[in-house]
Amino acid sequence: MRFPLLEKHGLQDMPFTCAQCSFCQVGHGSCPTYKVKRLDSYSGKGKMLLARALVQGRIEPSEGLEGLRDAIFGCTLCGGCEEVCQVDIPFVKLYKLMRAEFRKRGMWPKNLEAARDTLLKTNNIQGQSQSDRIDGWSYWHPDEELVRSKIGRKAKTAFFFGCASSFKAVPIQATIATTLIMDKVQQDYTILGEDEWCCGAPMLMTGDFDTARKLAAHNIEKYKALGVERIVTNCPGCYKMWAHEYHELLNIEHPFEIEYGARYLADLFDSGKLNNLGRHTETSITFHDGCDAGRNSGFFEEPRKVIENLPGVSFEELPHNKNNCFCCGSGGVLRAIDNEFALKINQLKLKDIEQTSAEQVISACPSCVDFMQDQLPQAGSGKKSKDLAVLVAEALGFSWDGLKEAYPQ
Repeated sequence: MRFPLLEKHGLQDMPFTCAQCSFCQVGHGSCPTYKVKRLDSYSGKGKMLLARALVQGRIEPSEGLEGLRDAIFGCTLCGGCEEVCQVDIPFVKLYKLMRAEFRKRGMWPKNLEAARDTLLKTNNIQGQSQSDRIDGWSYWHPDEELVRSKIGRKAKTAFFFGCASSFKAVPIQATIATTLIMDKVQQDYTILGEDEWCCGAPMLMTGDFDTARKLAAHNIEKYKALGVERIVTNCPGCYKMWAHEYHELLNIEHPFEIEYGARYLADLFDSGKLNNLGRHTETSITFHDGCDAGRNSGFFEEPRKVIENLPGVSFEELPHNKNNCFCCGSGGVLRAIDNEFALKINQLKLKDIEQTSAEQVISACPSCVDFMQDQLPQAGSGKKSKDLAVLVAEALGFSWDGLKEAYPQ
């Protein structure tokens, strides 16, 4: 059998490239799905061997295709396999294309249809009213009128919130923090409000490229109309979509410079715009490198540079950090496909965090922060999970009601 999308992108030989070295199973920080399942098919090697056998006709589609489907979708797309691969197989891109193949074959996991229907009805993956992108949280902002004045105004810089950071209480705090920081440094910027649609990452990750294109086209046209030249976003999934996926997988070109939030903050420190921090933040922290920010985009040093500039903060690396950081379990839309599986992967992350003496685990990914903050108390941990932007805002002396509600004492 054939996988036409792999052929289209010149990746048809990847199943034959695998050296069967098993590094993706036993390498430091490698495949979390294999660490939980302990089934060969859930490792990079296992998927490649199964795909190779199907292409060669050594097994029939009726014997192996469903198992390959389950393994391809039972993945967080964290890139752990790709990091340790000895022959440089681009697993993350490969899996997204294969998910699209399975959708075309009518083999999409059933619960993804509901997620897609929700997104198409509401234009966000949370299924909430688009008005909540501002109305649902702006009352927490210390200057609600100011943040509302940014909606739909012409500016060269735009702040793209992302779905999680628009609707969910813990990630919203990073959105508030970032607007406070941008206002403090007198950054001229615009926001779309209700006109901001999902970037399309959830649909691209599940293999529905057509819906992802529709969402992308809407946002691109809205920004063009406002004269935007640069887009800043805290969400590494959104960053990766805008900076890379639109071009590589959706054949979309746009004129915008895309800047990831942690790099934006690091640049503010480098330029001296954040030298006058309001107070010492006496806390001990560790840092979680979200998969799309770290392995999949290369932002390792920027968040650590920000942390170095925060007085009173003591920093301790996780046992598995940077390129080898364990996935938190929320990636690859796995929570929508198999939430129990995602929770088991998260337990690997929590054990890593508990090995540190840190009071807080900081990340620059809203989904990671939200999932860890939800699961830490479930595991009996007293540690907090917080976004890097919130930590910076606190160091600048900012406080707001939402932060107290999201992190009650």
